[in-house]
Amino acid sequence: MLLEPEVTTHHEPQEVHFEPAHPSRDDQLPETPDAVMECTNVDVFYGDFRAVTGVNLTFGYNEITALIGPSGCGKSTLLRSLNRMNDLILGARVTGQVTLHGQDIYARGVDAIEVRRRIGMVFQKPNPFPKSIYDNVAYGPRVIGMKPSSMDDLVEEALTQAALWTEVKDKLKQSAFGLSGGQQQRLCIARTIAVKPEVILMDEP
Repeated sequence: MLLEPEVTTHHEPQEVHFEPAHPSRDDQLPETPDAVMECTNVDVFYGDFRAVTGVNLTFGYNEITALIGPSGCGKSTLLRSLNRMNDLILGARVTGQVTLHGQDIYARGVDAIEVRRRIGMVFQKPNPFPKSIYDNVAYGPRVIGMKPSSMDDLVEEALTQAALWTEVKDKLKQSAFGLSGGQQQRLCIARTIAVKPEVILMDEP
């Protein structure tokens, strides 16, 4: 059972558990996938300007959802609201409700950094860190304290899933800036996959 997070008088971030309710095996999936995330009456504002109005969406387990619309219609703004990246934009605010496994990610006491760990994001333009290819992928697991049995295997797995391993396996210690634009974007996808998020948001990657 999910409980509302406790709120201290100082409004310090509390540890909130987003417990998945879906089956662990693909062959046990229901015909209608269980909701992993839901948006209810979501509006996004920049100051007084309302950029996104009245969004109601359900994102199911193991589903791929595409947001399609003309340039400037609010697709990126909505995506950023799904993992609280808009918190970092001065004047941006979100109304309505966005939930992960039934828990409101904007509820008081919810740690925005934990939300972003569980809901990863790949941006429209590649943004590799000024590090080696290997360290770009290993950075996230190290920062959040993941303890894989083998970091080398974790890096290889993430790069393989991002269709980049065969191109970089012999130059993992080289700078990520030496890769082509497309390779850098796939590296950013691998970096996101490495921390094993429950949801991945992709802004035209």
